[in-house]
Amino acid sequence: MRRAKMSKYCALGLGFAATACTNVPELKDRITPDVHTQAYPALIPLEQAFEPQEDPGKVSQKLEETLNARAARLRARAAALQSAAD
Repeated sequence: MRRAKMSKYCALGLGFAATACTNVPELKDRITPDVHTQAYPALIPLEQAFEPQEDPGKVSQKLEETLNARAARLRARAAALQSAAD
């Protein structure tokens, strides 16, 4: 049992060693010279990068009102269709 475990670990180690020796294409060869001369972009605070968000409580209240109004319209429509069918 111990020997089988040891051979599994050796095979796993050899697999890792083989993948570590692979050649990965270098990005240096793909970057054009004009990219090296470009200036870095200006860094801004994260708070300025996004527009201010609405208060989640107000958003959920608006959503609830919208859904309640839609449900009332659908109930009224269903009642009208029901009475027309009778």
